[in-house]
Amino acid sequence: MNRFGRILLSAALLLAACHPDGPSIEELKMSETSATLDIGQSLSLKVTSSPSGADVSVLQWSSMDKLVATVDSEGKVTAAGAGVAVIRATDSGSGLSALCRVTVRDPGHHEVPLDPNDRWADTGVNVPAYPSYGKVTDLVDFPHVEIWTASLKPVQSKTTYEKATITVHDPLMMYSDVTLVPKMDIMIRGRGNTTWEGPSGKKNPYRVKLSAHTKLLGMKGDKDWILLPDQLDNSLLRTALAQRISRLVSMPWTPRFRIVDLYINGAYAGMYYLMEQKEVDRENKIPIIVSPGQVKSGYLLELDNRSEDVPYFISKFFKKKLKFKDPSPADGTMNDLQKKYIIDYCETLEKKLMDKEFTGPDNYREYIELDTWIQQFIVQELSMNIDGNMRLSTYIAKDSDTKLFIPFCWDFDRAFGNASYMKDEFNVPEEYPQGWFVRIRGGDETDNEYPFGYRATWYQYMFEDPVFVARLKELWALYKPRLDYLPSYLDKMTDYCRPALEHDGQKFGKDHFGSISRLRSRFLERLHWMDEHIRALEPQRYNPATGDYEDIM
Repeated sequence: MNRFGRILLSAALLLAACHPDGPSIEELKMSETSATLDIGQSLSLKVTSSPSGADVSVLQWSSMDKLVATVDSEGKVTAAGAGVAVIRATDSGSGLSALCRVTVRDPGHHEVPLDPNDRWADTGVNVPAYPSYGKVTDLVDFPHVEIWTASLKPVQSKTTYEKATITVHDPLMMYSDVTLVPKMDIMIRGRGNTTWEGPSGKKNPYRVKLSAHTKLLGMKGDKDWILLPDQLDNSLLRTALAQRISRLVSMPWTPRFRIVDLYINGAYAGMYYLMEQKEVDRENKIPIIVSPGQVKSGYLLELDNRSEDVPYFISKFFKKKLKFKDPSPADGTMNDLQKKYIIDYCETLEKKLMDKEFTGPDNYREYIELDTWIQQFIVQELSMNIDGNMRLSTYIAKDSDTKLFIPFCWDFDRAFGNASYMKDEFNVPEEYPQGWFVRIRGGDETDNEYPFGYRATWYQYMFEDPVFVARLKELWALYKPRLDYLPSYLDKMTDYCRPALEHDGQKFGKDHFGSISRLRSRFLERLHWMDEHIRALEPQRYNPATGDYEDIM
């Protein structure tokens, strides 16, 4: 072969290496789509491509909840803690992926440790360890945040950011290994609906944007943070309790937080939660990837019957108001094809629910990640959250390789019996700590078509599905032993926050400790009621004419 021939052959081999003759991958399939393990057990997963012979590049393995199950580069899954984790294998060339849902049981029913050095440390909802020389008893030693606005006036708006600076103190290194995050420039504005009282408000919530990604109080580095006062909650610990439940029932993401004292322009503002902002970030927050302008994208929607400040659509069958959060037509990241795709997807799900398609290859469960809807139900029903019945602050997501799922839970200042108007507004037959709420009442307060003023929502139909009810009972049995330790969590949080709770109570004239005591005792009653009634559940039909359930004959 002459030199020219050798060059041609080399070029052909190189071209073949870069552009293999094999067909393109159309689909990846996991050897198992679901599995159940006990803590400490392992499972080896394999991936095949379709069509046969399609070339797979490097597979990237990941776990959506490493506290429940980990996976190595060869697909070996190891069960770490009770809960549900989704294992994902992604082909680096095509971007296609396959999923396996792993349920991990804890036969020993061990208490979830509260030491921040254990495997629950990164949840942000644990109790920090006290220094070896004792607890925080002096207020000046409690973690605190200082904010100074450029104008030296209270924050003026919840829509317009203004310049300010922030300094974060952790004198005894309760949350981190540094005592001080030095002063830095920020932008700050108010946030919230009923909780924003304007510049003269006593205890407002705030949104903070740092000038650079920065680790605060042991949490992962970020620019966007929330300062949440929970001023409607006299215990100041309902959010902590709800987020702890969220973590224990394996919600895809639980926002991390730290409890701090806040000072604005030198004046004490109260005890606050410094909390992660709810935003898309597959690895650290809402686990999706948004691809602007691409139909094959992640999507984040919010069910919110009140707000009209962002684009939304009203679903065809259940009349739900769903706001486009990310991508969104408002900022140009969503086009008409994307909008049509996600609207059609939601309405197909609704139609199948309304038609009660519970069996067959294309039933409604083919459109939702069922476990996340059950996990969300447990959090919202256990807390009897007045906003938790798909009415307000309910977020729904879909990644390119997932069905619709509930990524996280939010807004609990009116939960755990802290809404005295619930019976009048929703006509519930029983009041917290007894009775169903999310299960029996839809969430459209503007609807007068039906008795009780509330159209049925998705959950009311799901409870007629035997598969949904059976999985709810299975997951409740998995999580219940860990939920039993929540009173201990409340006790330790109360002990830890004592200086801040005392300071806040003196400032605003509230008996936080009495409220916490009532929260604790009534929660125990609620937990017992839920356990008794979930174990006895059977599929039942919802009757919107009576607002009640009927046995299926």
